[in-house]
Amino acid sequence: MRMRLPAARPIAVAALTLLASAVVVPSVHSADRDYTVTLTTSTDTTDFDHRTVDLTGTLTGPDGKPAANHPVQLEQSVLFNTWNPWGDPIDPTEWETRGLGTVRTDSEGRFKLEDVPADRWDTRPSHYLDPRHEVMFRAMYDTDNPTDGQMAFADAEVSVQPVASSLSYRVSNIIVRAGMRLTVTGKVTWPAGHGPVQGTRVFLRQYYENEYQAQATTDAAGNFTINTTVRGYDNEFVLFSAPKDYYISGATKELPIKNITR
Repeated sequence: MRMRLPAARPIAVAALTLLASAVVVPSVHSADRDYTVTLTTSTDTTDFDHRTVDLTGTLTGPDGKPAANHPVQLEQSVLFNTWNPWGDPIDPTEWETRGLGTVRTDSEGRFKLEDVPADRWDTRPSHYLDPRHEVMFRAMYDTDNPTDGQMAFADAEVSVQPVASSLSYRVSNIIVRAGMRLTVTGKVTWPAGHGPVQGTRVFLRQYYENEYQAQATTDAAGNFTINTTVRGYDNEFVLFSAPKDYYISGATKELPIKNITR
């Protein structure tokens, strides 16, 4: 039986969790006196060299006619998988969300926003370590009272096709006991022409409830060294990388380490 030990969970930055309780829904919704919003993207998939999309949509009034010269709010969310080894009934998605501003419909009830990066916008590494490689856009229209929580909205998603990276390693010991120092060295690589590898975070998980126990960052050549101390209950040694670029996927390795603490 596995012990349940306290484990720190990442704390989401409030500014990035505006839609933390939102649910991905179909692309057309009506509410708020039966206004209807539609939203589409110019492409369903993006890749490393093609990251922008055009957003287009329509707003229709309760009478079924185009709603001209109305404000439509646009938002963007970059999605990550929630760390949840306990199987708790929580949202399986973590969200980094920002507003894209407000556009107005034309005489035919149409709106557009061009050249929107389907990407992270924060230059800092994400608090979340398991990208889903999906970007969601949302269009919203509130007819009157902006505080009543009632609005018409529509969602559209784009699938990101990331560049694959690789992860190699060496361990100082494969048989360990509580109190021993363990060193893991290795290298992160990805194809040339896809940005610098320097500064990529590499994490080591030692117990199933902890997303990670130790970490390091790579040098200019992609090399890293992780030093950690083995605990008596450590029973899962997993190495994984988390590139800052949402368009480069991380790599994972299960280490052949056995803890013989009794």
